[in-house]
Amino acid sequence: MQFIPYDDELEVINAIHKYNSNDYTVIRLTQTMLSKSIIDANGFLRKMLLDNDLLDFEKLTDKVYLTANLVLEDQQHEVKISFYKANKRGDERFWISGLGEFIRSSQINVNDLIYITVDNRKELTLFNVTRSIPQNSTIIQLFGQDKVEDSLNRLIPRIRLIAKQGFHRNSKGVGKIAPKDAGDTLESLLGIKTNNSQEADFEGIIELKSKSSKTLDTLFTLRPDFEGTPVAEFETNDRSRVSAFSRLYGYDSDKHLGYKSLYITIGSEENPQNNQGFYLEVNDRDNIVELRKQENKKTILAAFWTFKALEEELHKKHPATLWVKVESKMDGEVGQFKYIEAELTRSPQFMTFLSLIKSGAITYDWRGYTTPSGKYAGKNHGNAWRIKNKQRSLLFGSTEIIDLNI
Repeated sequence: MQFIPYDDELEVINAIHKYNSNDYTVIRLTQTMLSKSIIDANGFLRKMLLDNDLLDFEKLTDKVYLTANLVLEDQQHEVKISFYKANKRGDERFWISGLGEFIRSSQINVNDLIYITVDNRKELTLFNVTRSIPQNSTIIQLFGQDKVEDSLNRLIPRIRLIAKQGFHRNSKGVGKIAPKDAGDTLESLLGIKTNNSQEADFEGIIELKSKSSKTLDTLFTLRPDFEGTPVAEFETNDRSRVSAFSRLYGYDSDKHLGYKSLYITIGSEENPQNNQGFYLEVNDRDNIVELRKQENKKTILAAFWTFKALEEELHKKHPATLWVKVESKMDGEVGQFKYIEAELTRSPQFMTFLSLIKSGAITYDWRGYTTPSGKYAGKNHGNAWRIKNKQRSLLFGSTEIIDLNI
């Protein structure tokens, strides 16, 4: 079950995420949970415990107790949390010892949202974000100072000056506007050299994304693995397999005559978003996201990404991201851009990333063309993971509108 915070709860979570970049999960307390003293340990919580070397539910045979820090306003309470598997099905569950005392004192109530994370000592830390708003000093004590805020204080005045100056010429010069031109121009105005680094653009801390409101948001580019697929059989050289994928599954190109093109968006099985039979499937058992293709009433594995590679790329590229909305126009043969709005996001949640793939809100774009045989020639435009603009706030634990008109 995915628990969605209310607006006032989200404000508290955003305040925490100015200092906490660790994974987290939220659980809304129900009357059934409180009356039966049982809370389901969802996949988000189980993964967080495993990743921080606190508990592996797969190896759990007896009840295990962990000490946790429960923060209510600015008071920190040491509590014990029991983790166990129930009944023959092995349902993963947990319970917070002493929760009844906090309920009787009205510090915690039914329908309150409990935020669970780990602090900078890798100890479990819980907040009641429905009715307890901790001071910044308390949050700093648990998670340390905010590096993003420090970097942001240097970046935002420069972007506000760029926005105030109106339209700017496309940094590439003459030519039609390409999707990446607005971002390249902004980086040029900021004195950031264009490169292929996987680190965040500004000081290695803040990623910059410039786009119009009509297009999907690009999260990152990451080529898949092909081991054990028809592509690996078709092409033995791993470095050529992205091109081989287009050659094997592409169609005759109208735009690039004599080439095989593959320009498609790939979504979930329920909403694949392409006519070539491709769709994405989250395989929780093997910890991979599969790119599958329907062929002759059966499906085959065409490529895949490991959870580990996807999570590393997501956190590496988006510790904090400034999404800058842009207006564009042509002035003769040269494009021009005006930067008008900005939104800061932080703390991407990988388990939510997987959930959004399942729902079809996050998709994968394959963009390129190659020769039909012989030596590979053509172009790969950077196959990318992308998200619907309206779903972006679900992926990131913290969002903040930045006024560029001050």
